[in-house]
Amino acid sequence: MEIKEEGASEEGQHFLPTAQANDPGDCQFTSIQKTPNEPQLEFILACKDLVAPVRDRKLNTLVQISVIHPVEQSLTRYSSTEIVEGTRDPLFLTGVTFPSEYPIYEETKIKLTVYDVKDKSHDTIANSSRI
Repeated sequence: MEIKEEGASEEGQHFLPTAQANDPGDCQFTSIQKTPNEPQLEFILACKDLVAPVRDRKLNTLVQISVIHPVEQSLTRYSSTEIVEGTRDPLFLTGVTFPSEYPIYEETKIKLTVYDVKDKSHDTIANSSRI
C-alpha cells in the first residue's frame, strides 16, 4: 500500500460534501492506493532451540531458501538470510519475498535448509553443516 498526496482530484472529492467538492480551492487530499508491485508471498524466519553439532560451540546460523516448481520438479536456490551469530534462537532480519510476477502456485514447494556457518570469511555456505 502506498499513501499518496494529491491536489484536488475526483478521487478525493468523493469524501467531501457536495459544496466543498465543487470548490476544491487549496485542499489537499490523501488517498490510499494499492500498488501493483505488492508481494505475492512474504514471510520472516526464526529458529528455536537449535542444537550445535559440537558441544560448547556457538552457532552461526543461516537459512537457505530454495523453490521446487511443480512443472519442472527442479530445485532452484532462491535466496538466503543473513548469518545470525552466537544464539540457539536466531531471528533473521532478512525476510523472504516473492514478488507478484514470480511464478509461484499452491503446488510450489519451498525448501528451507538451516546451516551452521563455520567460516564466515567466505561468501558461501560450502564450509557449513546442516543443523
